[in-house]
Amino acid sequence: MVALDHTALFGHVKVPRLKFIMPSLVAGITLMAGALVLGAILARGLSENGFRLGSQLAWRYAFFVFFAALLAGPGCRMTSRFFPRVTPPQSLSRKLVWGFCASYGVYLLSVFLPNVIQPSAGATLMVLFGAAAVLVMAFAAVPFKRLGGMPVLEKARRAMLGAAAVYFWLCYSIMALARLSGPHRPDAFYDISLSLMVVALLVRYADRWFSDRPVRTMSNLRQSSVSK
Repeated sequence: MVALDHTALFGHVKVPRLKFIMPSLVAGITLMAGALVLGAILARGLSENGFRLGSQLAWRYAFFVFFAALLAGPGCRMTSRFFPRVTPPQSLSRKLVWGFCASYGVYLLSVFLPNVIQPSAGATLMVLFGAAAVLVMAFAAVPFKRLGGMPVLEKARRAMLGAAAVYFWLCYSIMALARLSGPHRPDAFYDISLSLMVVALLVRYADRWFSDRPVRTMSNLRQSSVSK
């Protein structure tokens, strides 16, 4: 799981063309999650089935946001090694992390609301623990400079962000493994989610491997091929 903590999910490059979407990225992700839950409730009614479908859609939607957050930093860094002119914004990974936290919060809300009338100890505990993990992840995504620039705080921030990333990675992976066997209805989502979690882990390991190698841009590769 060391790969999940590499550079604390964040990239170090910029893309001017994407700057116009960055301020609204978190809001857009959150609104989409809310729309999915609301749409499910309107389609099924204010019933247990409606909230169940809404929470399922929010869970799956948050998964894809989490997958994007895992890949954003490594993808940007590896791309910039070969294409220096392609420079995604430095805050892209951070915005995706916050977007995931917000969309997962919508999921937790969709689970919590039905239990207000008929409280369930298991659901309440799950919501509280999930909310705590989301808050830790959201706080750990705060830029280092805003925390006072102290090295001790930076190490603590990276440790918290890495632990939160590992926790959610395990949540999605274990859930997928549990659904691959047993008396469950066939659902391609769990096959896809498990595969994507493995892909994200491999990409982050590849990022760590490339980070220990000298930078080789496309121009360098062309020059070396010409010299040969």
